[in-house]
Amino acid sequence: MSATVTQSRAWSIALWVIRVLVAIPFFLAAWLEGMSSPETLAALDLVWIPDAPLWLVRLVAGIEGLAALGLILPGLVRLPPATVTVAALVLLVIQIAALGLDLAAGSLSDLPVKAVILALTLIILWAQLRRGSIA
Repeated sequence: MSATVTQSRAWSIALWVIRVLVAIPFFLAAWLEGMSSPETLAALDLVWIPDAPLWLVRLVAGIEGLAALGLILPGLVRLPPATVTVAALVLLVIQIAALGLDLAAGSLSDLPVKAVILALTLIILWAQLRRGSIA
């Protein structure tokens, strides 16, 4: 096996790990926001949820869950690679909005985690665009 093939395989595995690492928190957020009662949501320490209507919270949860699936499913069921690109773009927008809301509210406790997820999402997007997987 040549060094190029080995590097390509290692890069492919690394991208899979990154996609899973990004998908997990969005799956968790989608489950939490989508399945929790309004009382439980109000008790959570999330900046935007207390003032948001329940339908908006559920909509965002659905979008997060679908986008997280969009990172994982294409490699499992042969969906077009552009699905990953679109999913990464959607999650990037969600992360930027979340960071903006947190910064506006002065809530900086989750900033390091959100910054890491944002950086990993940018790596996914960069790899997809480099590969030519544009929607």
